[in-house]
Amino acid sequence: MKTGALLSTAIVALLLPILPGTPAGAIQRTWVASTGGGAACTRAAPCATFQAAHDATDAGGEINCVDPADYGRIDITKSITIDCTGTYAAISASGGLTSVFVDAAGAVVALRGLSIDGLGAGNIGVAMVNGAALHSESCRISNHRGGLGIGVRVVSPSGVTGKVYISDTVIAENGLPASGGGIVLRPTGTGVVRAVMNRVLVHDNTYGIFADGMGGTGLVIMQIRDSQSAGNAFNGISAFTSGSTALTSVTVDRSASTLNAGIGVLAQGTRAFVLLSDSTVLSNTTGLSAVGGGTILTCQNNHRTGNIGDGAATAPLSVN
Repeated sequence: MKTGALLSTAIVALLLPILPGTPAGAIQRTWVASTGGGAACTRAAPCATFQAAHDATDAGGEINCVDPADYGRIDITKSITIDCTGTYAAISASGGLTSVFVDAAGAVVALRGLSIDGLGAGNIGVAMVNGAALHSESCRISNHRGGLGIGVRVVSPSGVTGKVYISDTVIAENGLPASGGGIVLRPTGTGVVRAVMNRVLVHDNTYGIFADGMGGTGLVIMQIRDSQSAGNAFNGISAFTSGSTALTSVTVDRSASTLNAGIGVLAQGTRAFVLLSDSTVLSNTTGLSAVGGGTILTCQNNHRTGNIGDGAATAPLSVN
């Protein structure tokens, strides 16, 4: 009996790697390299592209870079981290393609130390159409001027709350002649987008930072701190909605909207709110604009003169 039990255990151990539902070769940490070409994506035999490494990595795993190179665009369908801190590897996608496309219910995706470049014709730098959270840390997202022409776009569907965390990141030179731009948050249906930005520079896009509630009836909540939106062709920071669409709220703290050819800070629509605190709105065509029932609240400790037209906050807030 004992011998039979040992044989059964041995047979099960041999069969486990080929049982249905067990991904062949999936590992927790994979690698890419400029000289890569392996299928295993291990440190000893790295892959040549982020897509190959993604497909070989367990959900919740991590991709690392051996050296700087362009590792190609990627479709993300599970929780994953791409961390190339110290090597600053690249993702590029021209011809109207999206550089990083995230479509994975409940997924948490982190991007670190990457140059994400549309080469002047890419569609979107980082697009999340479904997912729990998107992190961008120490990245540069630029030159997406084809398709929709957007640096970062988050579109949460009905019933989904998508969280966005962007820090120490530059988002530059994205957009079409009259649309698109740096950051666009636009949930659909009852979807919700909650975003936090720290130490982010958004410059020389068509629009800068755009919280757009017109696509649904949920929420867009954005907090911007220690950041700057500058030199954009239209507005620097916008909260845009209407009376029947998503409530859209933007808090701007210790930040700046400057040198924009349009409006420095816009609140448009009866469910659009912007709160300014310790911030600078300077050298724009118009400083502050609250239209269509939009509301701009200021703690009165802001610098908002020196625009062609300074505009005014809807209401001041008293500070205790």
